Amino acid sequence: MTARGLSRLSIRTRLFCAIGLLSVVATVIGVIAFYTLARADRQIELLHSVSLAEVSRALELSQSAATLSKSAPFLLSLNPPFGISTETDEIYAAIARLETMAQGDAELGLSVARMRAAVDDLVDIIPQQNRIGRDIDAIDADLERLLRRYRQWTTTRVATTYQRQAWSALQQLAMEAVGTARATTLISIGEFRQRYTKIRADILAVATPLVADNVQEIDRTITRDDTLFNLVYRNLAISLDAENALFRIRTEAERINQLAAQKVTAARQRLEASQADTRARLAVAQWVMLALMAISLVVAVVSAVFVSRYVVMNLHRIAQAMRRLAAGDRATRLERRLESDDEIGQLFSAFRIFRANALRLDRNSRLIRRQNTLFSRVFENITDGVVITAASGRILAQNLRTRDLLRLPDTAQAPETVDDLLAQSPFALRDTAMTAAGYLEYESAAGHVLELRRSPFPDGGAVWLFSEVTERRLVDARLAEIQRVETLGKVTGEVAHDFGNILSTISGNLHLLERADPETARRLRARIEDAVDLGVTLTERLLAFARKQHLEPQRTDIVDLLNAMRDLLEIALPETAVLSVTTPDGPIWAMIDPGQLESAILNLCVNAGQAISDSGHIEISVARTDDDQIALSVADDGHGMPAETLRYATEPFFTARRDGSGTGLGLSMVDGFVHQSGGSLHIASQPDAGTTVTLLFPPIAEAAALSARHAGYAVVIDDDPKALTAAATALRAHGFDVTTATDYASGRALLTGPPPPDLVLSDLKLDAQHSGWDLIRLALERHPQTRAVAMSTQLPRADSIDPADRDRFARLEKPVSALALEQVLARLLPPTAD
Repeated sequence: MTARGLSRLSIRTRLFCAIGLLSVVATVIGVIAFYTLARADRQIELLHSVSLAEVSRALELSQSAATLSKSAPFLLSLNPPFGISTETDEIYAAIARLETMAQGDAELGLSVARMRAAVDDLVDIIPQQNRIGRDIDAIDADLERLLRRYRQWTTTRVATTYQRQAWSALQQLAMEAVGTARATTLISIGEFRQRYTKIRADILAVATPLVADNVQEIDRTITRDDTLFNLVYRNLAISLDAENALFRIRTEAERINQLAAQKVTAARQRLEASQADTRARLAVAQWVMLALMAISLVVAVVSAVFVSRYVVMNLHRIAQAMRRLAAGDRATRLERRLESDDEIGQLFSAFRIFRANALRLDRNSRLIRRQNTLFSRVFENITDGVVITAASGRILAQNLRTRDLLRLPDTAQAPETVDDLLAQSPFALRDTAMTAAGYLEYESAAGHVLELRRSPFPDGGAVWLFSEVTERRLVDARLAEIQRVETLGKVTGEVAHDFGNILSTISGNLHLLERADPETARRLRARIEDAVDLGVTLTERLLAFARKQHLEPQRTDIVDLLNAMRDLLEIALPETAVLSVTTPDGPIWAMIDPGQLESAILNLCVNAGQAISDSGHIEISVARTDDDQIALSVADDGHGMPAETLRYATEPFFTARRDGSGTGLGLSMVDGFVHQSGGSLHIASQPDAGTTVTLLFPPIAEAAALSARHAGYAVVIDDDPKALTAAATALRAHGFDVTTATDYASGRALLTGPPPPDLVLSDLKLDAQHSGWDLIRLALERHPQTRAVAMSTQLPRADSIDPADRDRFARLEKPVSALALEQVLARLLPPTAD
């Protein structure tokens, strides 16, 4: 009969069938129990005999391992070879016994093998340690003898001050050697050696022949078959090896003991478990039979009574549960029963479905209320500004944080769209417009930066998120500055070695010059001059990398310079590269250092030639751009650069040459020269499509304009005395009567007192409480005829100058060049006739 057929039987019939089945199962269980108990009794006897044998073997194994672990350390304290040999034989005999007992046990055999390897290492170490220890003791005794001699010489009254200092230094040198002989750690050996080397070098730098002989005697004392430092280092290393071997012996002995204990424990547990299980089965077996028979009779009686009450009781329960559920008591439930097709089963299923629907409705209602409350809290308490707009762009909702981030006054009207909202704020879209992540950035005159993100809705609306990123931008700028300082540190390390060689050359030749004949003296002076020239060249490279090299700008025709360099460039380029130079008919003048420009062009052409694998073309061109700048370009059709390489192309020490050569300073120095000359460097490149490097220089002003003189009263404010003096001198050269101030207070006093200045130059970073912006705004607001110039090594992108005063304000990057100052003066102030 199938399960479907059984479900259609009456409740009474199904219950009687279950009782009969229960009786049959009980009888079968009794028969199986008797058979199982008889078999278990036989197995426990066999397990008992096997377990005793395993326990005896494990105890013997543990005793042998413990004896070996205790005997091994005595090897280190035995000096006579016979004693060491006797003890070693006993240890190897113990290991042999362990190997015999470990046969057939892979884990135990591995531990015994490791223990034998550790004992072998220990036996090999002991002779070396004894030999090195004797050498160190002999050196220590000799050093003590030298110390006593130097102490005696130091206290001699007839010795001069220099001699006492020399003996004292020799005593200190010997003490450092003694400290090395008695060092107990590897780190201390290095420290003693470093101090010994330094003291020795200091002594020899001013030593007399007698002192130098004593230094050599100390050197001979600490040097036998090997130096004292190496002997002590090897002695400590051998001691560590010995400790390691002992540790390995103890570890493996403990592991063997653990394995023996595990075997004993396992055997005992098996024996105890088997005995307990057998006793329990024997005791319970007879009672189980009787209990099963009694249970079968009880089940039969109980089932008859249950059938008569089943339907009535369940109908009453279902009726009560339905009444409570209808009254709103959702906690009401009926005990889940097996599914059946009778009436009781159908009523139970109907109740569960009805209750599940009621609970689902209540749950959905609570979830909707909870989500609304959560959204409201997030919307009002999020640190970012949130604006929700419809498909038409109209603002549907915005949180209070939006007005705070946009710095909107309380009197501002409610905007209709996001554009209206931004129009009421002091923020304007930055020149970069879209960031790399696809967000818009807005910046206020006070320097605050907001990031605007838009996420569209499926219905055409959108959510706008305003985030304050001012602090993050400041941190990014600080990180960039830190990276620059780290790079300068790397340059210092690279150049220090070259300067050391130069100074060594000069020092050596000066020493030889004292006793040289005229012809030799001439050669020595030539060598010194070559070394000095190399130092000058190295300094110029360092200054170029730091973008602060000494430039001598002059009015230069770039077209003429390129034509004159053609022969040099063709020699510097490989034969496979074809060079072409494109220039206009007339001259192109620039205020620039011609020597540095030639070096930059040569550097770019060499890089272009190295980018060409087989044959290719290099083109140099010069022209004026639409905004009248001078554009000098070097283009090649070589292998080009990927975006990642292009990103770091002008970074110091970055090189992408396939053979790994190059210092990585070429483009960095070119970039520094161009920026210091008031220009900029731009690189366009694609893999396998060549590279174009463009140098942009500012146009040269007319000679009459640049040399024009001005008259008036100027105030210069800067906390850097050198920069202050340079700026004041340059203004006096242009005809100004200059007064200077070195801090905010004195500068403010000059601006508020008579007479009103015609020109104000102020550094932006004056002290911790005030900025040069305060003085510039004060001068522009207080004196309508005053012109102001902000100076700084890092000019900010935005400023807080009133738009109405823009025509009287200029920015000037430090260090201030004469050309840049003349251009600013020509724009702000009209020249006066001499």
